[in-house]
Order: sequence, then C-alpha cells, then structure tokens
Amino acid sequence: MLRKAYLDGPFGQLHYISQGNGPAIILLHQMVQSSRQFQPAMPYLAKHGLRAIAVDLPGFGMSDGPDEPPSAEQYATVVPPLLDHLGLEKAIICGHHTGASVAVACAHRYPERVSKLIVHGTPFFTAEERAERLSRGHLPMTIQPDGSHFKTLWDKLAQVSGEASTEIIHWTVLLHFWAGEKEWFGHNAVYTYDMAPAIEALRMPVYVISNRGDMVHPSDKRVAEARPDFVYREMEETGTYQVVYDQPETWADIVAEYAK
Repeated sequence: MLRKAYLDGPFGQLHYISQGNGPAIILLHQMVQSSRQFQPAMPYLAKHGLRAIAVDLPGFGMSDGPDEPPSAEQYATVVPPLLDHLGLEKAIICGHHTGASVAVACAHRYPERVSKLIVHGTPFFTAEERAERLSRGHLPMTIQPDGSHFKTLWDKLAQVSGEASTEIIHWTVLLHFWAGEKEWFGHNAVYTYDMAPAIEALRMPVYVISNRGDMVHPSDKRVAEARPDFVYREMEETGTYQVVYDQPETWADIVAEYAK
C-alpha cells in the first residue's frame, strides 16, 4: 500500500511517499515533476523486495520550497534528515534527470549515507552546454483569463516529448503551474552544477541507466566514458525522457536488478 508522510527538512516540510519493505531506495524526480513520476513504478519495486521512497524535492509537489534558487548540493541536503527520519544509516539513492544531479551531489557530499547510486538521464554537461541552457530563459508562467496558458505549455512540451503519453504531459503541465513562479529553480540547479569533480570522486557502486529516446542519452554515455568502472545499462526500448513514468515495470525491473 502506498503511504504518504512529511518530515521537517532544511527548507520546511518535506513530503514523500513510500511503498514496500526491504532495502530502502530513495527516488529523486526530474523537473518539473514530483514524487508522482515514480508512483507507477513503486509497486513493481516493492514486488522486487525493495522499500521505495519517492521524495517531492523542495518547492515541488507537496514540499515547501526555498525563497532563492538552491544549488544541486543544497537540494541534496534533504536526504540526510529523510534517512534520519526513517531510521536509516544509509540507502540506495536513485535519481532521474534533475534528480540524477541531486543524487550525484548527495553521493559526493554524503558518501557514508549512500550504499549504491543509480542515475538515469544524468545531466553531465560541459560548461558550454550548461551556459547555453541557462540562456534559454524560463517557460511561460503568465496565467491567461481564457486558460490558454495551459494549452501554450502543453504544445511546447508535446514538441519535445516525442511519443511520451498524454497522461505524463498532462501531469507535467499541472505540476509546472503548481510549482509556480519558482518552477525554474530545479533546472537552474542543474545548469549551474559542475558535476565533473563529483563524478571523479565517487567510490560507491554506481549504475548508469539510459535510453536512446532521451535527449540526455549522450550525457549518460559521457558518464560511462568518464568512469568505465561504473555499470552502464541501455534500455532496449527507445522511450522518451518520460520513460520512467510510461514504462514503469521495465524501468523498475532494471533498477531492482542493480539495487539488489
């Protein structure tokens, strides 16, 4: 059974959902999403004998957020109090896209709290790539009296989402406006984070998952090239950057294979 709960974190109340029993795996979502991104996969992770715990990162979903844009390292500060709250010395940390940046930052900053690291769609960008993404500006947030702001964002997301389901596009639009004027904080943390020193320093088992239909796929391969000792797994399904939500059983099977 899926359970919902809160704890006091560094930015206020932190919301999380959990399901299953066994070794704990902390799931960190992409932007703009929430713990809901992992909700379809959690029953399958639980079936594999894992305790899946998906967090709403600060400012997203039902978690309180900061007033100023945090760094990836600052987002990662939510993990130790969560582990303390759960009575865990350490756990498997798993992140997707923005969540992968936070997961890497967490493993680098708190290696004693991370038993294994699993990342998918890791934004291991060069300085030039990060600067270019920062220059793009923010997605539209102006609320229109006829509700057309929903359609405008829907069309933009549909253009880059490939064959992603209409259901996940729907939730992304809703969660974008739910996050409000600070929705850009998460991506800002990714694009201002030089991940290279952390990737070089990691010493725990690390597993890199990728899928060819994800725009961050080349970056995953870059991680594998930088650290050939990491285990690299490419999904057979091309998928999209929403593959975690749209193909939850396949994704959970891969994650569980490494987690266990």
